[in-house]
Parts: sequence; structure tokens; C-alpha cells
Amino acid sequence: MAQNFIKVTYRMFTNTAASHKLLYETDAQQPVGFVTGMGLMIDAFEEKLCELAAGDQFDFTLQAAEAFGERDEDLVRPVPRKAFEINGKFDDEHIFPGAEVPLMDSEGNQFYGTIVKVTDSDVTVDLNNPLAGKALQFTGTVHENREATLQEIEHTAKILSGECGGCGGCGSEGGCGGCGSGCGGC
Repeated sequence: MAQNFIKVTYRMFTNTAASHKLLYETDAQQPVGFVTGMGLMIDAFEEKLCELAAGDQFDFTLQAAEAFGERDEDLVRPVPRKAFEINGKFDDEHIFPGAEVPLMDSEGNQFYGTIVKVTDSDVTVDLNNPLAGKALQFTGTVHENREATLQEIEHTAKILSGECGGCGGCGSEGGCGGCGSGCGGC
């Protein structure tokens, strides 16, 4: 299957009976451009957009399983408080309930967790994505939808591998996406 290059502006909302809250909105003057099939966006989001043409508007909801998955209570874990010490002192400036903190596993892989509770002995950390278990509604407009060029695919692969310096190198005012396909910094 061919990979597409899609440029889109959109708004993302929680979509439950109890809540319809705006979570994210792209800048209308700077559409987001991405190559499909490279893990940059939610798979089901990409699939829905691939069916649309430039100029089409959309309004669809992804259920939790299609978006960031269901919550897994096994991913809410106590961690010894000592793990959050810097030079023998607990980092209470950054470690408090509700804080999203960068963490690292024993192999050096980085990820984020949300602090749930802090006690004298443990810090309870939720490793679920903050949007796990939530249905998400997307509304917006497709600005471009075409087959991705080999250059766009290679450029995206460089960014994902860390080979490229990332955003900010192209000099566009909007950073990534401002110069067409990604940041252009490589």
C-alpha cells in the first residue's frame, strides 16, 4: 500500500457522555503535514483521513481501542520514593500528584508517567497514556492528500531515527511543517 502525505488542520476533543472538552487544536495558518504508515499519528486517524481529498472536512470519533487503547490498571505501580531522589533529597518540586514526568527503564528507553500519589515510602505512577480509555472526536479540514514522495518518506525516517536535528533547522516561523514536509532541518 502506498504511503500518503497528508496536510490537515484539526481539533481533538474528548467525546464521552460526561465530557466534550477541547484537548488539542492545530494552528489554522500552519497545517500539520505527515507521512502515513510511519507511526506519527494514530493509525485509525490516518485511515479515516486517507479516504478524504483535499478540501474535504471531517468529523469522526475514534473509540478508546482505536485511539490510545483502554486503561490498564496493571500499569499503575508503586515505585520506591528513593528512585525520585536527587543527591539524596526527594524531588518534591517535580514529583507531586498530577505531574507528568519523564522516566527511563533499565535499558535507557524514555517514556512518561503521571504521578498519582506520594507517600513516605512510595510514589504511585500511572504509566498509561493520559488519553487511554477515552473516545476522541476529531473535526477539521484536509488541505492535501497525495502519494508521499521518496524524499518525504526518507526525511521522516531520518527524523524518527534521530539522524536529523529535528525541528527548528529549516528557519520557518512555525517550526515543523512550516516548510512543507516536516522541518527540513536535515
